[in-house]
Amino acid sequence: MIGYLNALDNLGMTIFEMLAQGLGLPDDYFKKHFEEKEATMIRVNRYPPCPLPEKCLGLGSHSDPHTLTILLQDDVGGLQVLMTDNKWIGIRPVQNSFIINIGDTLEAWTNGRLRSVVHRAVVNKEKNRLSAAYFMSPSNSALIECPPELMDPKTNPKKYQPFTWGDFKKELLVQKRVVGKTALERYLISK
Repeated sequence: MIGYLNALDNLGMTIFEMLAQGLGLPDDYFKKHFEEKEATMIRVNRYPPCPLPEKCLGLGSHSDPHTLTILLQDDVGGLQVLMTDNKWIGIRPVQNSFIINIGDTLEAWTNGRLRSVVHRAVVNKEKNRLSAAYFMSPSNSALIECPPELMDPKTNPKKYQPFTWGDFKKELLVQKRVVGKTALERYLISK
């Protein structure tokens, strides 16, 4: 398990480097904040068969507050994402592959250039579903603030107030129920 977690961490660091390059930022812009592993975790979810899947969700609508999620799902499927037209679409499992989700923290860090996705998990009437999600988050003291290179006063003004991952986690703990991006919306700058 430790070897698997280390491999996921290396994959995540490679993704962070690629994202930084694609945004025109220094290669280590994101990954330098992930040296401490205090907030990185893995969660394995098992969804047993449900006789009334149309009346039950495995996991309700939410976005991941973390920076990046690396998801491994089995061949049953059940992950759905909310599209801009408010319709849910299923994400077909692809053998030997991961699903990479942008988290709310990365959305704020990039001033919305990279967007977190609202998603949910549905259950299956006849089969168990198993998924393993590796959530990558920076150190508690990491300041989540968009670099000036990703903002433009006219076309892409600053959208989020700066915050630390530690403060953001506290906000998550005080909310009653996560629906959509409620924690991230607390840092949204109104226009």
